[in-house]
Amino acid sequence: MTDNSGLIAQVLQAIDYQVLAESTAMTYRDMLKAIHPDKCSHPSAQEATKRLIELFRHFGNGSVFTDDSGKFLTNNHWVLFQGDKQAVAQAKRNQEEVAVAAPKHFRRYMPYSWDADDSFLLSQRAVPLVNLTLPQEHVNWVVSRLLEFCMLLHRHTGCAHLGLTPAQVMLVPETHGIAVAGFYHLAALSGKVRTISGAYRHWYPGQLLRDKKATENADLEMVKRIGAYLLGDRSGLGTALRKTQPREFVDFLLSSDDDSLVCYEKYREMLDRNFPSQFIHLNI
Repeated sequence: MTDNSGLIAQVLQAIDYQVLAESTAMTYRDMLKAIHPDKCSHPSAQEATKRLIELFRHFGNGSVFTDDSGKFLTNNHWVLFQGDKQAVAQAKRNQEEVAVAAPKHFRRYMPYSWDADDSFLLSQRAVPLVNLTLPQEHVNWVVSRLLEFCMLLHRHTGCAHLGLTPAQVMLVPETHGIAVAGFYHLAALSGKVRTISGAYRHWYPGQLLRDKKATENADLEMVKRIGAYLLGDRSGLGTALRKTQPREFVDFLLSSDDDSLVCYEKYREMLDRNFPSQFIHLNI
């Protein structure tokens, strides 16, 4: 029997099967054979074998999530929608129309291409925000990216997304970027809002629910709800964070803004006052 401690360590530290396979230059079968307890004497062989199987299954089949169209699968490299086909088709049309007219800088927030009517391929590994809790320093940049997305969307397209929820936003850990999908509810600013996310109805500002008119404020409010969600307040309301997070950051989450450019600039100034400027790798 062999020890294979180096490979064991790589498997246990791996977060993505494709990255693991590329770094080891080994097939799944070869890795499994090398670390299986029947062949490997390392004390963590059984744990590493279980981890490898989980990574491989996720890469091959994806994991199940739910968004406004229903269930979808993703392995962080592709997304396959299995829900309401009409809703998915509408989201696809909306996203493609936005992307066509968008400047290059804005398109980096949509790093994917549709390869079928119900699926798209991601150009970089991206992880849905669903059920994630992140440290403050990582929430800072996620909110920053989302606010910039809103500013560019509002200024360059004259539209509001109106569906910025944890299932519609994915992290791109290697670049500290985000991927925004789920353009189900896109509407022209000041235009009529025809649909919203039922699961996150409480995240929308009361004025939008009353007037049914698309506003910049609605997108900005949902970004702030995501910020609270990622800090561990699953309600997204943020009030529960007052005792645990920096006061000025929580005050920002609880404030209301109507202009995405002004909001983005205010947010960046707040970060400069309260946090050091640094790049901290996100191992997720």
